[in-house]
Amino acid sequence: MAIAFAIAKGFGLRGLLEQWIRDSFVAQPEVIDTLLGFVNSYLSHTNGGIFLGFGLLLLLWTLLNLTSNIENAFNQIWQVQRPRSVFRKVTDYTAVFFLLPVFAVVILGLSIYIYSFLGSLPADRQVLKPAALLMMKVLPLLLIWLFFTGLFMFMPNTKVKFSSAAMAALPTSLAFQLLQYGYVHSQMWLTSYNAIYGSFAALPLFMFMSQIAWMITLYGSTLAYIDQNIQNFYYGEEYLTISRRYHDYLCILLTASVCRRFAAQQPPATMNDLASENMLHIRLVNDIIYELCKIGILIEVVNDEKDEDSAYLPAYDIGQMTMATIIKALDKYDEGFDIPEDAEAWGIYCKQRDCMYAAPFWHTPLHLTNMQLMHIPEEAHDRKKGSEDSRKNHC
Repeated sequence: MAIAFAIAKGFGLRGLLEQWIRDSFVAQPEVIDTLLGFVNSYLSHTNGGIFLGFGLLLLLWTLLNLTSNIENAFNQIWQVQRPRSVFRKVTDYTAVFFLLPVFAVVILGLSIYIYSFLGSLPADRQVLKPAALLMMKVLPLLLIWLFFTGLFMFMPNTKVKFSSAAMAALPTSLAFQLLQYGYVHSQMWLTSYNAIYGSFAALPLFMFMSQIAWMITLYGSTLAYIDQNIQNFYYGEEYLTISRRYHDYLCILLTASVCRRFAAQQPPATMNDLASENMLHIRLVNDIIYELCKIGILIEVVNDEKDEDSAYLPAYDIGQMTMATIIKALDKYDEGFDIPEDAEAWGIYCKQRDCMYAAPFWHTPLHLTNMQLMHIPEEAHDRKKGSEDSRKNHC
């Protein structure tokens, strides 16, 4: 709010911004007076040179940490394990912090200009007034829709399609508008019910509505994720209850797909490529691929600009990448203790496993095998085909 008032003051719109805030929260003038008092005190100290550098740095640090936590929540929804680098956080977030207040001031000035224009319309042009009033009613919803579209595209550290973000922003903006309507009327009702206790209820109600708004935002981001990956959501929910045996098999299967692409000199595979090629649930592919990267089987081709999805390549010579090496890497990963080699039971166990891995097919390079998913449920094919047909008909 302090940044917004500082920018509005530079444009000569500080009084208009203050009046707009008071009109928006007419039910709680005491809260607005307190907030504006803090803002005026901060700006006066800044203008006087008191704590200028420290105060600005503390403000930016707080905003960076808050926005970083929001990004982490979005990354969990999109199953992104790699957050933005520190440099990108500073540059991206700082740009947003300074651009959003400018955007808000411009929109505020536009609204005031439209109202002034309507008031000065001559009698022969009053026919334009209903259309302008309708535009003023639609404009807030349009702005909220644009805000959520940009939020869903910007916050996750991965590529988000505009169509998916815009589709998810529509119900999100509608729900947010309804929440805002309910919040304003609840504040007015509480204040009119009891002047004393109604004021005490202002803060808990504000915190409750903030929590609901945050949940609406997260559901909207989830909706964008589902829409962008809908073609890979039709292979059942086996990722929820897979066994260790099936888990190992999928590790080998996906590694073989990556190795075959590498051997054929094809472009590296993305998550969606692997999910479609092997007809697997996208969340299951995400979990398996990130695990293979952790144990050193695959490496991620990082794209820091977010204009393309990350892709994956073999981490070492594909001639040495066999089923045996993958299973052994899975067995030894995250083993944070030493097992005594002279333990009799452990020795017997290791010999049995070595005998099992001694078979020739365990040591055949994966790109030379014909690994593929052995059984695809018919309903998965039907669901995907039905989804594709419905999307084509919709388009």
